[in-house]
Amino acid sequence: MRILYGVTGEGLGHAMRARALVEHLTARGHDVRVAASGRAARVLDGHFAGVLHIDGLCLRYDRGGLHRRRTVMANLRAAPHALARNVEVALRDVAVWGPEAVITDFDSFAHGVGRVLGLPVLSFDHQHVLDRFRHPPDVRALLSPGFRSTRAFVRAKTPGCAHYLVTSFFFPEVRASCRAATTVVGPVVRPAIAAAASAARDGDHVLVYQTARGDARLLPALRAHPRARFVVYGSGREGKVGNVTLRAFDEARFVEDLATSRAVVSNGGFTTLAEALYLGKAALSVPIARQSEQELNAAYLERLGLGVRAPRLDAAAIGAFLARQERGDLRAPRDARLLTGRADAFAAVDRLLGRLGHREAA
Repeated sequence: MRILYGVTGEGLGHAMRARALVEHLTARGHDVRVAASGRAARVLDGHFAGVLHIDGLCLRYDRGGLHRRRTVMANLRAAPHALARNVEVALRDVAVWGPEAVITDFDSFAHGVGRVLGLPVLSFDHQHVLDRFRHPPDVRALLSPGFRSTRAFVRAKTPGCAHYLVTSFFFPEVRASCRAATTVVGPVVRPAIAAAASAARDGDHVLVYQTARGDARLLPALRAHPRARFVVYGSGREGKVGNVTLRAFDEARFVEDLATSRAVVSNGGFTTLAEALYLGKAALSVPIARQSEQELNAAYLERLGLGVRAPRLDAAAIGAFLARQERGDLRAPRDARLLTGRADAFAAVDRLLGRLGHREAA
């Protein structure tokens, strides 16, 4: 089957997930063309030939938080050029090739091509955990007022898909109206993380991954705990400052540091939290302000007793987290789906594509 696979460029977790699934689909004999925007396109270029570079949505941050107004204005200014460029790619590189099905990882381009051409579209992402599931009151109480608008945006971005496959490290109840077209699986970790699981151990350092650069509070907060050793990725700097080692991103080194860490400090991004839990690490999640998906991830992390959430990254939050981790207050993941997500996702995609293929043949 010829499959167009669209990947949004915001957040490298999308690219990691797509890489795993594209490799699986190719091994199954499918002809897959990847279309991606932003950082995802650059990452996937290193693994697949002929990646189609498209224009996608961008996010704007300010002082470690999501700046909604700047994000909206930046995307509105870019919209005319982005639309023209994407239409050109659709006509020149996609329509002539003739895809038979579409998979979208929160990507509007592939979704739009599929709907225009009348093709079956399969959604595979984490974002739809916001709108296709029921979240209990104690979780909702931890979310900012922007959750409702973000949920509406997620619902409107890739509507009308034949099925929604959602990957998650928490498993809330699917809404009754969505049950027939929704499947939830555990995290789809990259091969390097799966391979590192057998050698994972608790070392003497805390791994810190910072999604949004420019948070001036990070270094002072870490240095306030001189007895702990921290290894930081994502700060945009390299070097050593006291008990803090700043590293440029290198996938192999990052995986090693994660697998041998005693604990993890991160924002609320799904991939880093999921990988930490897969490797049995307790996590402190400090979600990017006004980023509703990250707030939801952090709320469930704390609700399940797998980690701690904090509204801001400061010395007090880090100290309280390390104390709980040392006391053993944070339990290890117990849901088997956290470890079987990769196999479960591949099986679900194979089943859904087979069902879609039979439907098209009929």
